[in-house]
Amino acid sequence: MTKEENTKNKIIEILSENWPLTAKQIYNRLQRNYAISVSYQAVHKQLKQMMEEKNISKTQSEYIINEEWIKKIQNNAELIAEKIKNKQKGTNLIEMNERESRNFVFKGILEIGWFLIDKIMKAPNPENKPCLALWRFCYSLVGLDEKHLTGFKEVCKINKWYMRVEEENEADKMFGITLKEYGIKEIKYGIKGCATKLSDKIIIGDYIAEIIYPKGFRKIWEIQNRLPKQLAKFNIGKHIQLMRLPQPKITVIITKNKELAEEYRKMYF
Repeated sequence: MTKEENTKNKIIEILSENWPLTAKQIYNRLQRNYAISVSYQAVHKQLKQMMEEKNISKTQSEYIINEEWIKKIQNNAELIAEKIKNKQKGTNLIEMNERESRNFVFKGILEIGWFLIDKIMKAPNPENKPCLALWRFCYSLVGLDEKHLTGFKEVCKINKWYMRVEEENEADKMFGITLKEYGIKEIKYGIKGCATKLSDKIIIGDYIAEIIYPKGFRKIWEIQNRLPKQLAKFNIGKHIQLMRLPQPKITVIITKNKELAEEYRKMYF
């Protein structure tokens, strides 16, 4: 670590304990608490550089840590943790052999949602084949975390996605409008037989992911989507509560099968 990097880290540490502080106060704490041999001019230069990098911000003559920078660090840490976790689960799809299957188990909508966005929807698709989602109900983005929303928008730029939904009601159509705003190319409703009572499928490249939901959770999903005859009567708060608070065990079976993937594409295009 260079002297400049060490000084920067110590400034962050100082401002995380006491804020706001002037340049002179930061300089004094560097000398007193860390015995860092650095001039006041060097500290002032370092603070200017940290402001340019948006690590800190300044109000009049005092400095504080930039909250947006903190959020960025937190998000990056979460992404790294997720990648390590998923690597342990063996989610390197490139290594899968033809007709090989892998099973995964998740707890709740947020966990499975991130897996679908960050892994399944980023599966290898070198020939840029159209991607399919075969769902019983149209998936909702309501109540998801920022990383889900940002990630979903990114994967919609990588491939062209087409949704086929077995149900055809006002709630599903409402959710579909949002999905299209995020980049989905096309959604068709009332496609009978495209999903089962307990499972949905996602097809990308040569990969097929089947998502299997518990019977009770699937029933809750059915009731809340079918019940409102008018969108004005759809309770968004209750929707978030019913979909997020229960944390059912959800299974995903990923299979690499080029022939079967092509059959699905021929059937639904």
